[in-house]
Amino acid sequence: MPHFDDSLYPCRYNSLRLLGYDYTSTLRLCAITLVTDLRRPVFADMQLAKRVLAALLSDETRKQMYVRAFTLMPDHLHLLAGVRQPQFDLRSVIGKFKSFSTQLYWKRSHEIVASEHLSLPSLSVNKSDTKETKSLVRALADWQATIRPEIVCLKNWPSPEPTLFLTKHLWQPGFFDHVIRNEKDLQENLNYIALNPVRAGYVTQPYFYPYTGFLREEIAAQRSCT
Repeated sequence: MPHFDDSLYPCRYNSLRLLGYDYTSTLRLCAITLVTDLRRPVFADMQLAKRVLAALLSDETRKQMYVRAFTLMPDHLHLLAGVRQPQFDLRSVIGKFKSFSTQLYWKRSHEIVASEHLSLPSLSVNKSDTKETKSLVRALADWQATIRPEIVCLKNWPSPEPTLFLTKHLWQPGFFDHVIRNEKDLQENLNYIALNPVRAGYVTQPYFYPYTGFLREEIAAQRSCT
């Protein structure tokens, strides 16, 4: 889980790609960033965002890659991940995910262009009673629950035109990666992921953002192997 220090927004330094790094290593995590083609905010569309995250967290993907944490922003994806078995190469697994998510993008793009309509978050939401709200906030703060994007108000959220989805490519080529070297490095990257939506002004607290997750079973599995 992220632990926030006194700095308002943690910074992440230049990508660290170790010379000769073994992408089949099961003992290391990488902080990975995938950026959309031309930095188009296509994940502003809730349906596309949910489909892509469902692919990331699918049994098929997680048979090869364990995902420690993630946050999906309108124009990029951050995740902490590693391979489960040495026969898998992290670069290849990421490539397969990019290919499959691009197919999802093509299908959703056809729907958007045909209907000329995007699925965007609500501009306002109805508040629950105080007791229910406190219970929910406690669960959210401990990352035991996630808010559905349909019921959360995301401020400053982009509202792209349907024509933005006419472009063929979803992702930029390749990806940016940073090899996690120690516990301090890990914590800094967890904080960076958690606070990305806050820094962008979409939410006031990290746990209000519906496209961020910290996978507890992956944490437990990793600890049992160390």
